[in-house]
Amino acid sequence: MKRWTLWLLACAASLVLGCGAAPNDVTGPGEESGVASEELTSCSATCQQGTVSCPATTTTCSATQYVGVTCDGISIPCPSPSCSPSLPSCADLYNKACNGNSTVRVPCCDSPESESFCQCNASTRRYVCA
Repeated sequence: MKRWTLWLLACAASLVLGCGAAPNDVTGPGEESGVASEELTSCSATCQQGTVSCPATTTTCSATQYVGVTCDGISIPCPSPSCSPSLPSCADLYNKACNGNSTVRVPCCDSPESESFCQCNASTRRYVCA
């Protein structure tokens, strides 16, 4: 009987002491891990003209919307926005005669990289640009 009690006590002690606490990197139910899912799979960032993404072989990455992605320490920025060459220059439209409808916005280029718009001023019947 003493051996049986001693054996039970030894088993109970080994279970309590042997298991120890959970490791620091294990999260409990309802807790979130500090690692973003992008670091575990892939990253992509939305840009003004589409998206940029890391290659499938990337092991760590981060993404910032409208800025770019960093893949294994290598930065891939969003491409610079550009203005369609088919649009008129805002400078060419500015102060030109218009039909007086102030609700219509006419897209135009401020520069080769920047799209804007001009709008008709109903009182002067001239384009004003943003």
